[in-house]
Amino acid sequence: MYSEERIKEKAINESGIDTDWFLMDSNGKIAVVASAGGLLPDSVSSDMERLKRMIEYFRSLPILSDDIIIDERVLKLIDSYNGKQKDAYLKDLYFMASRGLYYFDKMILNDYSDFRYYLKAKPIKPLVIGKNINSKDVLPLTTIDRDMENINQFMVNEIL
Repeated sequence: MYSEERIKEKAINESGIDTDWFLMDSNGKIAVVASAGGLLPDSVSSDMERLKRMIEYFRSLPILSDDIIIDERVLKLIDSYNGKQKDAYLKDLYFMASRGLYYFDKMILNDYSDFRYYLKAKPIKPLVIGKNINSKDVLPLTTIDRDMENINQFMVNEIL
């Protein structure tokens, strides 16, 4: 857990910056987390060069499956959007989940004090460390001690 003082210190450097970061579960499944201007774990913010390599690597992966599962909250949210709005909202979600990554994002954008991230989409064929990927240079250092398949939300200040 982050102290109030540490959160304020990190807010000065990170607030309002939207960046992707990566999270690995205890079974080697990987998630991409869209920060939406929120708190980055120390394991991410302490090595931004590693994060850049990871972003390049995961964005260069081939599609594992064209089929993904989109969370019901997302479907309800975009139900009223027109075609272009829907496409724009879903573009990155489809891009990352089709490559085997679970996709988490915030519901309240640019609220640095909101630590909650919600599952927005999950892959039909998950990317798994040791099965689809072996390079230690791009493995997430940020981990969660739960199975990604069963996570609907998490608090960024609770992860390892």
